Amino acid sequence: MRTLKFFTLIFAMTLFACGGEEVEYDEQQEGGNVIPDYATFSAEVDELEAKINENPSDEDLLKQAITKFQDFAGFFPEDPKSPDYLLKASDFSLMVKLPEKSVKILDRIIDKYPDYDKMEDVLYIRADHLDWELRDTTKAKAAYQTYIDKYPNTSRAEDAALRIKYIALSFEEYAAKIISEYEASN
Repeated sequence: MRTLKFFTLIFAMTLFACGGEEVEYDEQQEGGNVIPDYATFSAEVDELEAKINENPSDEDLLKQAITKFQDFAGFFPEDPKSPDYLLKASDFSLMVKLPEKSVKILDRIIDKYPDYDKMEDVLYIRADHLDWELRDTTKAKAAYQTYIDKYPNTSRAEDAALRIKYIALSFEEYAAKIISEYEASN
């Protein structure tokens, strides 16, 4: 009897936390995991994206999207849209001031989608977040170096090398240093 009351309480709390809405999916069993219906879930993601396009500063929508986009990639990892959704989830995480989450999502893209066509951006953004948002200079230097090793002939490789050189400087100090070096070279 206690168990029944406990599960009833959990169920009621879940409904309350979800605003009373109960979402139903046509679920399939795959390897013991419950997978929602692709068309239904994809439509929900599209609807959420449309709402965000209408109101891009709505933090509640952004937080919903972070979860929904990660769920999409979890349920449908082979879908070509999955790494794009993860990249958006990373961007939204930064917008709602969750830089650690943003970096973790970027790590997930790096680990799960090594051939992603936007990997150059992912690696640089990750280094940038570690540097400027989290101020983890040790990890940032390593991330910038990884970027340089993988994409040595890009303009961002030059930026990454400068950032490694001046990693201890604040944004303002760094900007002043770069401007003075530029002026001195001209």
